[in-house]
Amino acid sequence: MYTAIGSRITVAIGVLAICLVAISPAGTWAAEPVKQEKKAKQERKAKKPAQVDTSAPAPKATAPKFTTAETAGKADSCFGEAPTLDKLTPDEGKVGDRVIVTGTNFGEAACLRGVSFGPGHPAQFQQTIDSITTTVPSGGKKGLVLLTVTTASGENSKPFLVK
Repeated sequence: MYTAIGSRITVAIGVLAICLVAISPAGTWAAEPVKQEKKAKQERKAKKPAQVDTSAPAPKATAPKFTTAETAGKADSCFGEAPTLDKLTPDEGKVGDRVIVTGTNFGEAACLRGVSFGPGHPAQFQQTIDSITTTVPSGGKKGLVLLTVTTASGENSKPFLVK
């Protein structure tokens, strides 16, 4: 009784193995064909002359590269405390007027996500360590709005009167 069940299992496993071999690429089962394939690729590359595209400038790397976990741990991070807005100078103005926002925790320039005068009304801005210079955008509503500074760590707002 045990031999009949054992042979059925063996046949089933054998059929499964044959099916897997039939649908799998040949290079994944043996190390030798992979080595031969790599060698053939290297030979093809050696025969072709290098092509250089001079029409487009090379892309610049924007992400920092770290050699160790220790140097990565010392890198600037965008996450920390939410920004604090101390003062808006002036606290009222019309479209196109320049506004200076002073405060803390604005972070690095890459960490500042945006400045807006009310929901859906983003503004152009320039940032220094402790201030942001922006202009009142067009298309917003007149009246009291919230000037909001958004960073990777959060956001903070102060009331601003658009005339």
